Amino acid sequence: MKKIFLLLVSAATMTTMMGQHARLNFYAAYTFDDGFDVVNDANTYYNGTVKAGVQWGGGLEYMFSHQSSAELLYLHRSTTVPANFKFGGNTQTRKETFDLKHDFIMLSGDGHFGSGGKAEGYAGVMAGVLLSHLEAPSLGKSSSNTNFAWGGRVGTNVWFSPKMGLKLQAMILSASRATGGDYYWSWYGPIYLTTYSTLWQFSLGGGLTFKLGK
Repeated sequence: MKKIFLLLVSAATMTTMMGQHARLNFYAAYTFDDGFDVVNDANTYYNGTVKAGVQWGGGLEYMFSHQSSAELLYLHRSTTVPANFKFGGNTQTRKETFDLKHDFIMLSGDGHFGSGGKAEGYAGVMAGVLLSHLEAPSLGKSSSNTNFAWGGRVGTNVWFSPKMGLKLQAMILSASRATGGDYYWSWYGPIYLTTYSTLWQFSLGGGLTFKLGK
């Protein structure tokens, strides 16, 4: 987390030096439930729900022109994961509620339209990484993983003044191979599922945007 913060501070310093072409954005959004089901066979499976919650973060955006921009984003989410799992015919079905932290580091390329007025629409695609940390509090066990992530968004900036605006945004983020394989959510040890499940995260929210420089 400290390294991510230092990265954003460094990027903020650089974008401030770029003057009026840079923007500083802050985000808050509600993310919806995402169910998953990882199955090898009747005796080896894992399923549950990544529960809904609040996601927050920030981004540094550079405007190449009135129609295009690139933004480096950091988004964080803490939630719980009630799950059921069974590994092998000689084991019992177990239930556990895990604590999950997601940290997305994404680079987004966006197209802007309707600029010059009070409302400025935008849409774009993004790619980056998802850093996951999962804990089983009752057992004192934890697991961490890094996965490739991608997503897309559409939104509107509503400008209150020449320097400050409100962001309204819908976004979807996904991470491949986020459950199963080398990232197992259990305390049994090095168990490898041959089936993987992709994480999908849909959110609605917004935030504030500030134009930097003079």
